[in-house]
Amino acid sequence: MALPTARPLLGSCGSPICSLSFLLLLLSLGWIPCLQTQTTKTSQEATLLHAVNGAADFASPVPSLPTGLFLGLTCEEVSDLSMEQAKGLAMAVRQKNIILRGHQLRCLARRLPRHLTNEELDALPLDLLLFLNPAMLPGQQACAHFFSLISKANVDVLPRRSLERQRLLMEALKCQGVYGFQVSEADVRALGGLACDLPGKFVARSSEVLLPWLAGCQGPLDQSQEKAVREVLRSGRTPYGPPSKWSVSTLDALQSLVAVLDESIVQSIPKDVIAEWLQQISRDPSRLGSKLTVIHPRFRRDAEQKACPPGKEPYKVDEDLIFYENWELEACVDGTMLARQMDLVNEIPFTYEQLSIFKHKLDKTYPQGYPESLIQQLGHFFRYVSPEDIHQWNVTSPDTVKTLLKVSKGQKMNAQAIALVACYLRGGGQLDEDIVKALGDIPLSYLCDFSPQDLHSVPSSVMWLVGPQDLDKCSQRHLGLLYQKACSAFQNVSGLEYFEKIKTFLGGASVKDLRALSQHNVSMDIATFKRLQVDSLVGLSVAEVQKLLGPNIVDLKTEEDKSPVRDWLFRQHQKDLDRLGLGLQGGIPNGYLVLDFNVREAFSSGASLLGPGFVSVWIPALLPALRLS
Repeated sequence: MALPTARPLLGSCGSPICSLSFLLLLLSLGWIPCLQTQTTKTSQEATLLHAVNGAADFASPVPSLPTGLFLGLTCEEVSDLSMEQAKGLAMAVRQKNIILRGHQLRCLARRLPRHLTNEELDALPLDLLLFLNPAMLPGQQACAHFFSLISKANVDVLPRRSLERQRLLMEALKCQGVYGFQVSEADVRALGGLACDLPGKFVARSSEVLLPWLAGCQGPLDQSQEKAVREVLRSGRTPYGPPSKWSVSTLDALQSLVAVLDESIVQSIPKDVIAEWLQQISRDPSRLGSKLTVIHPRFRRDAEQKACPPGKEPYKVDEDLIFYENWELEACVDGTMLARQMDLVNEIPFTYEQLSIFKHKLDKTYPQGYPESLIQQLGHFFRYVSPEDIHQWNVTSPDTVKTLLKVSKGQKMNAQAIALVACYLRGGGQLDEDIVKALGDIPLSYLCDFSPQDLHSVPSSVMWLVGPQDLDKCSQRHLGLLYQKACSAFQNVSGLEYFEKIKTFLGGASVKDLRALSQHNVSMDIATFKRLQVDSLVGLSVAEVQKLLGPNIVDLKTEEDKSPVRDWLFRQHQKDLDRLGLGLQGGIPNGYLVLDFNVREAFSSGASLLGPGFVSVWIPALLPALRLS
């Protein structure tokens, strides 16, 4: 079929692409309606194709493209397009305001020309820019323009703490000229959504400008951010002033930061302010949304206090307390008395609300955590204790641990049981077989909840019981320690049996260990490969990965757009990847030299920012300088 109005397209080598072939490609993408035999359709199809071809010119509108364009687009289909065609399609997506998913944006970004003008960047979808490499931008003016667009994009398209998002943040700070941990209001505005990722050290040194911004961030803050926010709020060196001077409008302005306030900050806020604020959010709970359930009790404890009526103060725990009003229990009961008579608290049928009041009284009596003498007598009252409470305890008796684990059995108290054992290990206890049995049906994922220091007290024999899913939420430090314990546990096992046992723990293996493993024809499956730590994996060559995976090497293709395979591809030379014959993309182009300045590690450890993590330089340009040296 001839389409006289469609100008010929050029392939990557400059050869014309057959109009019919390209038209079939457009049909496969759902870009234009199926061809009809009627001649009345021919002019419409020609108009559509002309609009598509013209989309490569960012000034050309594409009103004729349907709004359903690209919703089913795959990476394989995008890889068949030339760079100019991919650029035209991306511009069409921007003009038609079509929303693409993250993997589609990444695939489309890969097919774009390496160097784009400011005008071309302006014509691309904002979220697509998140997947471009800012290190390739030529000069300060170009990077400033690029990040002015990034500040308007939805950075949550990239997972928090992903390598791509970290790289964008570091490059944005470098572009702004930020080399320490101090940012200005202009810097924060320029960062846009990336400012929500600034580590706690930035919060500590730039609280005046950062706190109001963090208050509006979506998603939870990380641990370092929360700690820094609490410290600066407690100090009063913020736009909100000291907590003792806060008003209802201050609590409203804190927005999501209210969720990180601890007991000491809440107690510093004027009680009449808390009472009025609680009244307002009770009338309109949507002001706090899902955070209300956590925040409300924390403020309620200090909002209402009444004096104990004359003659109502009890001297022992007995059935008379059942008939007290809740506010009378709050005002009259002494926490020390409850601690001495915990056996009676467990015997008398108090209501859940009354027991909650007793717990509050005990918490006020022992703000640093219950003494071990009380913990030993808790019995069924243990069911009302939270994991946060338990973390403050000091438990040294294995009998106490076993007794309380029996109380928690079948009560959906996994978190409390794990916290109790962690507390016991922290005090120097050992995780013996009796305690492991007492933990019963609780999955061994609790190993990830122990602190790294506590793991040293876990015997190596426990490693025989660990399954692959048990370590899914472990930190990298946990995995490293557990891997060492597993190596010790399986030291007398060899061959494929050893690999079957150790592969659950390979997420903690070093690059040296992985290289050694690749020499034993283990044929690692892709699921295990994906659990390897990125820092170890990127140190392996293409040949080493080929030996490690064996026949499973073909599965890399299905994972090339996902971490950690994507991260590994970024560090390999494209010519080495091409030798595999799998069509893998994303390697270092031929003729480039990659210098790794380990900025990501410096960034996470608190050192000053030195520059981009990866700098690509033309080797021919370096040769004259090398000769001169």
